[in-house]
Amino acid sequence: MSDVLTIQQASEQCGVNPVTLRAWERRYGLLKPERTAKGHRRYRSAEVDQIRRIVHWVEKGVPISQVASLLSGEQEPLLSADNGVPWAQARQDALLALETMNGRRLEQLLNSLLADYSHAQVIRELSDPLREQLAGSPSLSAHLALLEAVLTQKWAARSLSLSPKRREFGWLLVPVGDVLPALELAMVLQRPLWCLQRDVDVDALSALLADRQPCGVLWVIDRWPTAGQRQRLWPQQNQPWPVACWGRLAEAPPACVTRLTGDRQAVAEQLLTLEGHRGVL
Repeated sequence: MSDVLTIQQASEQCGVNPVTLRAWERRYGLLKPERTAKGHRRYRSAEVDQIRRIVHWVEKGVPISQVASLLSGEQEPLLSADNGVPWAQARQDALLALETMNGRRLEQLLNSLLADYSHAQVIRELSDPLREQLAGSPSLSAHLALLEAVLTQKWAARSLSLSPKRREFGWLLVPVGDVLPALELAMVLQRPLWCLQRDVDVDALSALLADRQPCGVLWVIDRWPTAGQRQRLWPQQNQPWPVACWGRLAEAPPACVTRLTGDRQAVAEQLLTLEGHRGVL
């Protein structure tokens, strides 16, 4: 890691949105990055370590407003059931917004949470359990559809900002089935990538990537394709770029496609490994 990082580089290193890093600095005084003559933030290794300590505590359920006293040693961590109250309240607020069909209120709630917490934590603590709760009741299917529409729009807009620079390695996420799982994975990865809104034929994909190196392709499986679809969607032989698939319904892909397993964070680690071996693919 470079001794001095920009806010974007620190964001990618730690998996925290730049907006959240600014909030931790301005609202809570948790970070004190250096500034260039033009006012740009610069993060040294000690500050990056501080970001990771903050992430450690908020992922254990400690409200961001209580993290400062933990970092200074003034308070012992209280990891009780009460720590989940902010997320329980957020889920209640989201349900109320859905019941009144108030999509704007739901988006405001997401924005408020994202100012203090990472995308990964908002998805894990809010949208994942909320979607599971709504999916368990057929009478709430319209609520679930509205929630997924808001989430899809929100994450799709954010994913556009993750597009790789010209010579930067990036992953192309290709959804098979619903696009939302691919967008959610993009939010957790928070790294250079593109996320398509639907699947495409492998020949069209090859043509698209012919002049775009370096890159990799990850199929995010929400609905297992038929045999005919697999012939159309997936390569049957090795490609000049790494190829992988992941998803709750992923089964046995072609031999040239690496099947990733585990949760979203585990996928992030496995993609790093594939990137490291891309030169020998």
